[in-house]
Order: sequence, then C-alpha cells, then structure tokens
Amino acid sequence: MTQPVRFVHAADVHLDAPFSGVDASDARMRAELIDSTYRALDAVVEACLAHEADFLVIAGDVYNHADKSLRAQFAFRDACERLDAAGIRVFVARGNHDPASGWSAGLTMPANVHVFSERETERVVFVRDGEPACALYGRSFRVAAERDNLARTFARDPADVVAVGVVHANVGGRTEYDDYAPCTLEDLRSARMDYWALGHIHKPETLSEEPAIVYAGCTQGLDPSEPGIRGCRVVTIADGCVEHEFVPTAAVVWESITVDASELESADELVEALTAGCEAARGRTEGRPAIVRVELVGRSGAHALLARPGVARDLVERVRAEALDAEPWVWLDRAADHTRPSMEVAALREGDDLAGDVVRLADEILARGAAASFIAEVAEPLSAALDAGDLPEPQPDVVLERARDLVLDRLLEGEGR
Repeated sequence: MTQPVRFVHAADVHLDAPFSGVDASDARMRAELIDSTYRALDAVVEACLAHEADFLVIAGDVYNHADKSLRAQFAFRDACERLDAAGIRVFVARGNHDPASGWSAGLTMPANVHVFSERETERVVFVRDGEPACALYGRSFRVAAERDNLARTFARDPADVVAVGVVHANVGGRTEYDDYAPCTLEDLRSARMDYWALGHIHKPETLSEEPAIVYAGCTQGLDPSEPGIRGCRVVTIADGCVEHEFVPTAAVVWESITVDASELESADELVEALTAGCEAARGRTEGRPAIVRVELVGRSGAHALLARPGVARDLVERVRAEALDAEPWVWLDRAADHTRPSMEVAALREGDDLAGDVVRLADEILARGAAASFIAEVAEPLSAALDAGDLPEPQPDVVLERARDLVLDRLLEGEGR
C-alpha cells in the first residue's frame, strides 16, 4: 500500500472583493466583511496545517482584481510563508480575475510556491522522501477573457503514480458565469487525471466521481447570490481511491430567509417574525456571523402597513440592534415585501363597484400580454427624469399585480375589508 497523497483544493479566494450592493452602515459589520476574504485565506492555511497536507492547490482567482492591491499581495505571500515553514508546497493556476497580464508588485515569493505557466500546460512532479508521489498539471490565464479550451491541452503521462489537473474553467457552458476557458466533462475525462481541481464556479460542486472532477467553490461568499457556508476541499488519494471532504473557511455567511406573513397583522408581529428569521439564519452558520435578507410572503393583514413608505426600513432598523448584539452577530440587510393583501380578489372581481373595475382592468391587461407596454407608458415621465441605469429591470406582470393590490388596499382601507 502506497502512502496517501493529501492536499487542499481551494479556488476563488478573491482577496480584496468590494462587497457592493449591501448596506454596510454599521462599522463593525463593514470591517468584518472587508476582512472576510483575508480571514478565509487564513482558514485555508489552517486546513492545510490541521490535515498535514502535502500541498495546496489554488485553481484561480487568488485576487479579485487583475491590478491587485499591495495589501492582497502581502497577505498571500504571508500565507505561503506559513505553509513553507511547515513544508507544504503551493501550486497556483491564475484565473480571469488575476491573469498573468495583471499588475504585480514583484514581491519575492517563498520557494514553495509554483505558479503555472500561461503559455502552455505544465507538468510538475511533487517529490516526497526522494520519490515522485504526484504529478500536477496546470495552466494559467494569460488574459482575463480567456476563450481557448485549455482542458484539451492536458494529457497524463503514463508514468504518473497520481495525476492532478488544475484549471480555472467554465465546464458545460454555464450561462450565469462568463464563458472563460470553456470545456466539457468529456474534455476533462480524456486527460485521464485522478482529480480535477477546478475554479471559476463559486458554488461547491462535484461534477464527477470517476474521475473526481470538483469545483471547490469560493472560500468566502461574495454577495447574497452566494448563500451558505463556503470553503475548500481536503483531498486524499491512495491506491487509485480518491476521497474529498468539504472544509468550511468562510468568515461571514450570506443567508436568505423566507417568512410567511399570512398570520401577521401588526408591526409588533412583524418585528417578532423578522427576529425569528434572523435567529433561524444564525442557527445555520455554525458559529459564523451572518448577513441576512428576508422575503416576506403570503396574503397578509400586514400588507397595507408594509406598503407604506419607510415601514420596511424602520422594521429592519428595529430588528438590527438586537440581532447585531448577539453572538455571533447577524446583520439584517433588508426585508423585501412580497406580501399580498388579505382580500378575496376573486370575489372583488365579481363586484360592480370601483374595486371590481380595477381587478377586471388588470385582468384584461395581463390577458393581452400588455403589462410591459402599459407600465412603460405610465413610467415614462419617471424614466425621462432618470438615467436608464438607475432603474431596475421590472417584471411587468408582477409590477402590475402589485399596483393593482396597492390600489385595492387604498380603496378598501376605509371599508374594513
């Protein structure tokens, strides 16, 4: 039985990510969010040390910007020096955020670091106790918009005891990510690697077990579209058997909570529901701070209250103070009101009053597929006053239904219905 090869597979560290689009008005929350990618890198190092890894593989995007900050470059070098002191090597393939064409301060890296060439696919043999233990194959991005299929340039040497491929790539043409270094599963399988260490897709995912083709995911979620605990993989290969386990590294966790407001009527009940949502999020983070977005749904007696300007914001402010003081802290970023009035629209449709007319008019517009043109006409004065970039892309049918319900709220407010 040969001695196992054990390594850590990380990707998409994105040091210095800006975290735009979140309310960071609290100083402590803002500071911890800014530092989170650096703390995630520290956690990757700790995983290497704790599992006595032979080496660390980073499959692209160590940095968030091609013109990376000096702070980020110092931080990465410091991490590599810690690993060097423990005898752990580091192998890096550049990605679209940190291509070879980007700016570098030219810091001297420790001798344990190898960055794969952007000109050709490199084969580097990892030697342990004087014997070749593993061959690593890697290719870096030359420029950010790498359009070539890099995977097709990989081919295993028959002499390899263990072979690991490292590349930043879009496997299968995922439309939610830039189609950089596009390839297929068959391209990867054809190279005959034991393990493919992939980067670019931020969600951790195993595409294949034989051979193991794995996206480690990002080490720290970068925005609300990347919820849940993110991390790296610890990989063990022995006698042709590959095992890999997820190890969390995220310093801060993004969470999205849906709250059913059907039974809610008052502001106090809304505060209790939002607080409970924050507590539910805290319970899923394994002791990590969380940034939470709540979606309020359902036909609710509180709909009219939530529809009033500033109410949702004031509710969030009320809940934040207590949630932020708890340990670990939770930051309620926003509460989105997607509730509907607690009214029987079907019954109103049959009425011969103004409310019935409103429902039937909305029905007619929706049936004709004319919601988009109707909204564009109504919103034209606002559109003319603002730059197009200031306006979100609307969902016409949803906007029209919410407008209908808001009108019905106002009409029925004094009737107790």
